[in-house]
Amino acid sequence: MKRTNLFLLIHQGLRRLLFDTATLLQQTDFADEASASSALDAVRETILLFETHAAHEDAHILPAVATYEPSVADCFEKEHVEDLRIGQELIASAETFFLAANEDGRRERGIELQTAYHAFLVFNLEHMQKEERLLNALLLRYYTVAEVQAVQQKIVQSTPPWIYDRLAHWMILGNNDAAILHWLRAVAATAPSIVYQTMLQKAEHLLSSSRWKMLAGHLNAAPALV
Repeated sequence: MKRTNLFLLIHQGLRRLLFDTATLLQQTDFADEASASSALDAVRETILLFETHAAHEDAHILPAVATYEPSVADCFEKEHVEDLRIGQELIASAETFFLAANEDGRRERGIELQTAYHAFLVFNLEHMQKEERLLNALLLRYYTVAEVQAVQQKIVQSTPPWIYDRLAHWMILGNNDAAILHWLRAVAATAPSIVYQTMLQKAEHLLSSSRWKMLAGHLNAAPALV
């Protein structure tokens, strides 16, 4: 029987964000101020989107789990607190970067930044895996898929549009064609037309032409949108 992963879409997007930011940090010459600034902006976005995701889970997902398994919900709440601590250490490293006096100092701070980022990456990869293994199973045990999807819809509605735009960017980049197709069909069925058209335009822009044409064909959408 096919196993439903209620976290898949957002987690795959966040994983892609983690990996892309890690790659950017590895390739950045931190002695160059412009390159360093771009890398720091990527770190800031990563922290922002992960903190937003954790806040959504604290407000909507964990209370649903706590109704039946309060000790499990408490465990994940504590992990979110630890994640916030690690993230704040990473932000502190980013925000003090330009206190370095010269190129050698910036390179040294770049190494420190990467070390802090690696800790953040490892923690969140393991945390998301636990959510998919434990929280997903509990949600499917105590709630129907439709009930959980209703909670997910509340999360979407409570997300500021500019943040959801960035999350959508990474979800398109991080998921396979089947997951994106399922998601876009859900958007078409539940969201205003302008939101759906915006998602189509974003997918066309981000995906390869072959992937976009395949998706557009399944969605009965024209490959070129205006």
